[in-house]
Parts: sequence; structure tokens; C-alpha cells
Amino acid sequence: MHLNSSIDKKMTTLNILFKTTSLCLAMALLVGCNDNDDNDSSTPAPRSNQTVNILAFNDFHGNLEPPKRYVEAANPNDASQTVRIPVGGVSYFADAIKKLKAQNPNNAVVSAGDLINASPITSSLFLDEPTIEVMNDIQIDFNAVGNHEFDRGTDELRRLQNGGCQQYTSTAPCQINKNFSGAKFNSLQLTWQ
Repeated sequence: MHLNSSIDKKMTTLNILFKTTSLCLAMALLVGCNDNDDNDSSTPAPRSNQTVNILAFNDFHGNLEPPKRYVEAANPNDASQTVRIPVGGVSYFADAIKKLKAQNPNNAVVSAGDLINASPITSSLFLDEPTIEVMNDIQIDFNAVGNHEFDRGTDELRRLQNGGCQQYTSTAPCQINKNFSGAKFNSLQLTWQ
């Protein structure tokens, strides 16, 4: 192939650079794998396998109270009849998480976004502080920030994470808990500009 154009020359140069960089990176990674312990004749202890379950939920939106929904189930006292069992709400959710954690202490509870905001009045009226406190009680491990976490702005989102009663919205914070301490779980770390 003849290199007649400057584009061909640039592509060839880029190709050589890419291959050289890839080779250097591979060599650096291999050198980094050396433990510099050529005299150690011991065999490392076998690692035990651990089961970690990720219990994830999303779009909670401060739904603390159960909806007016039921599920039909067989009556435990009379199989010929059914009973209506209320479903949903944070108490059922918390109980389910508690039972799953009891089965395996290595469970990680993760909110995958929209934990707060766009919430019913029971949470929204109090700037979603009740939701944060309930999630602290449930002991979720991590919260990925969704789009609705930003509904009231970044200052208010930081306040919910870190605690405090500084007012950033038209609604006064800390109406229920005058010492709101914020989330006890980690949220996705962001660099605020």
C-alpha cells in the first residue's frame, strides 16, 4: 500500500502509537503482578466463598404509607375462603428487608435512585426527612442518586445527606425532628460545580 495522502500517514502514525501504547501498558501490568517474593514456598490459604446478595429497589419516592391495594390469599383457617391482605408501604418493605438480612448478613441493601421527591404528602410536606430517617432505620447501605433527588436543588440534596436545618426551599426543614442528622447511608459521590 502506498501512502499518498496525509490522512494515510496520520492513520499509520496513530496505529503505531496505539500499538506501542498497548504494548507498554501490557508490560506495565505484568510487572505490577510480580510480588517480589521468589523465596516464598508456602501455598496461600484457600479463600472461602461468600454469598453476597444485593437487595435493590428503586423509585421509592417517599411512599411511606401503604397504597389502598390488597392481594387475595387463601384463608389459613379455612381453605375454601380467601382473605384480603394489604400490600405495600414502608412497614412491609422494612419487614421484608429485615427477614432477608437475617437469612444472610452479607446482604447489601441498595436504593437505585429516586428514593425521595415526587413523594406523597406524608413525606413531601417535611422535605422527605421522614423517608431518610426510615431508610436509616432500615439500614440501607447505598443510595444511587436519581433524577428526582435533584428536584429541590443540590443544596437541599446535600442537606438531606449531611443533616442540618438550613433552609434552601420555601418549606422550613426540621419540622418534626429539630436535630435532623441526615442520611446514615452513603450516596453516590458527586463533584458539585
